[in-house]
Amino acid sequence: MFVQINTGVKMSKKLENNSTSIGRIINLLYRYLMVAPFITIIAVDLHSELNANNIVREPNSQLNVFQEDFNYFYRILLDSHPGIETDNTSFNQKVEAFMECLATVTDTLQFEARLRAFTHDLYDGHTRVSSFSNQGSPIYPIGLWWHESGWYVEMISTEFKDLIGSKVISINGIDAETFMTKLMQLTTGENVYWLRDQVSFFLRNSANLRALNLDRPDGVLQLIIKQNGTFSEVNLYEVERPSLWGNQKTGITALHDDNYWGQALPEDNVYYIQFNAMSDPVGTSDTPFSGWISFLKESFALIDSLGIDNLVIDLRNNSGGNSTMGDILLSFCSLPDSIYYFGGKMKISDLVLNHYQMNLTSMNKALSSDLGYEVLETELPFTVIFYDGKSPFLRPRTLSEIVPNVMSNDSIKKYNGKLILLTGSQTYSSAVMFATLCQDNGLAIVYGSPTGGKPSSYGEGLNFRLPNTGIMCSVSVKYFQRPDTSRDPSDSLYPDVDVLITPEEHFSTIDTLWERVLNDIRNSDLYK
Repeated sequence: MFVQINTGVKMSKKLENNSTSIGRIINLLYRYLMVAPFITIIAVDLHSELNANNIVREPNSQLNVFQEDFNYFYRILLDSHPGIETDNTSFNQKVEAFMECLATVTDTLQFEARLRAFTHDLYDGHTRVSSFSNQGSPIYPIGLWWHESGWYVEMISTEFKDLIGSKVISINGIDAETFMTKLMQLTTGENVYWLRDQVSFFLRNSANLRALNLDRPDGVLQLIIKQNGTFSEVNLYEVERPSLWGNQKTGITALHDDNYWGQALPEDNVYYIQFNAMSDPVGTSDTPFSGWISFLKESFALIDSLGIDNLVIDLRNNSGGNSTMGDILLSFCSLPDSIYYFGGKMKISDLVLNHYQMNLTSMNKALSSDLGYEVLETELPFTVIFYDGKSPFLRPRTLSEIVPNVMSNDSIKKYNGKLILLTGSQTYSSAVMFATLCQDNGLAIVYGSPTGGKPSSYGEGLNFRLPNTGIMCSVSVKYFQRPDTSRDPSDSLYPDVDVLITPEEHFSTIDTLWERVLNDIRNSDLYK
């Protein structure tokens, strides 16, 4: 027996930044009004510093177009990134060395690859090369999955579907681990779990391989694989719109195309929500998150009517979006009178003003309204700090406080049962923030594997285009510090219950993690 609620909203496959409107700034800073004495504005005049850090050697020296673009990229980092400081000797030395290496670059693809490698070393998933030659078609029809025992074929063209789950020994004559590790320098992320997950996208495009001298002259992607003790060679060619084949889980946790989807299992005393993206296309500027709120009202009303005590939220395929979605979900739950929230800071620069279509005066007014005291900054950039090194301990906001002018959810009984979260390497950005908030406050138990994002991380990536090459990039303008600061530094949100998956289990149609959760629920092992 089951009862199902389906939104019918198609999931976006693109990664979503933590970017929103100026109202999101207000929502984030609103929580810290209760600790206003500790909120400060630090004005940093970097314009005088930029002359010294402009990475131009001699007054008469000539920069090539790639050095000019990197110089532009570097200036954006200094102005807009809350973690890049002008007095960072080590970072400035890397910049100097990088500028020198660009003196001999004559190819845009090579420049892009080197710029990707530079951003890779920042370990900030929202400061990156957003798009250029790595996207588009034709592509190699392949996707790999990493396990501590090696790399395995996870997706491949339909004609080779029998090879799913086989181990990859070498790629283009290079040991698979060595090949993929080198290719990984083109990826951007916060930890190795995300990088391993994302590197297959770069494997599919020959331009990326060519930039790192990993390609073959004949354009073939050659794999040596091992399956059932037998070695064989597979040659793949780039094709337009390939048909990729991969094993799918069956049952309730089978991946849906919806942003969110729910199903009740009364016989197991469980309600399952597959939360795939923190975005709500149904919502409008006048009625934001209307689809999400309607879905949650129906879901929690059903949970109450069926007397369900276990709510499982599957975040394994959620790469983020708008973190307000998580706040809205928690507003339907019975929470402590006060919980610890994220702290953080934000860099206000020309890029930020342009993004929000504001000038310095209107930004000052918005911040003044938000912080409760007058902000009169006259120089850009400056940094808004909305934490004092300790996480604020505040009353959780109600639905009407989170989304003004929305109908209250007071008529629905607050959920008071167990909250179980499922995480994995594709759990990222705002999805990690939601899981972190729950774990750090003891609101939920987390099952699965380490997340692809860090609990404390940079975010709110804003886009900009390099003037000569036209390459689109993004830079983080915010830093979020996890509620339980004693757990930092941490490269990932590690689950409370780490469920190790073997290659055989990964490529099975049975969801091992889901079976483990159900077994623990049936045996009342949760929260012991």
